[in-house]
Amino acid sequence: TKKHLPTKREMCTLYMTMAKIILLLVLAPFCMAAASTDCRGVPALDGSSACGESCSTKLLQDLCIDVMIWGGVEISGSHKEGATGYVILAARFAVESLDATQLAARNQLSQNTSLSGQVRDAYEGCLNDYATVRSSINRVANEMLPNCRFAGVADEFARGVKSLESCWIRLMRPPVKSTPLYNLVWADRYKLLLIHLLDGKLLGI
Repeated sequence: TKKHLPTKREMCTLYMTMAKIILLLVLAPFCMAAASTDCRGVPALDGSSACGESCSTKLLQDLCIDVMIWGGVEISGSHKEGATGYVILAARFAVESLDATQLAARNQLSQNTSLSGQVRDAYEGCLNDYATVRSSINRVANEMLPNCRFAGVADEFARGVKSLESCWIRLMRPPVKSTPLYNLVWADRYKLLLIHLLDGKLLGI
């Protein structure tokens, strides 16, 4: 049988995905000790329970466990942490992913000369959107939650989500939907959804 050779688009998608995974692995993760924050009235529970109680689908539960492992959380019923730390960890994981997606978009714009004008416009628009998303989620992860400042978290988070959805809408239009960036942004949307589920269930935000 004739051997299937990957198309240019398949190779591009593979390279972008691999680059994002490598970047997330190489960047030193924030360990749970750094994310832990004791806020008044916040429950303490193990990482597995935090994921199980917050996520109703296997996809999100698996993502949640991946975040815990990334952060060095001991996944066992005997080890408990303040719930705020888990939300901080998910938010910091999302920031790293957002950075990787921005890098992938910039690389495409600077290196892929075959991009059409419409695709370039969408990518450039997404970079502007991502600047806002990153700013909001980073503020939640590294300023508000670590200092137990829950007031305003929902508004800041909503600001980030709105900007991410703006990028998503840009990518939903053909032919942009068939580009590699589509899958990366799709994954980032789930990472923000995980933050929302964790802070809603565990912190009541």
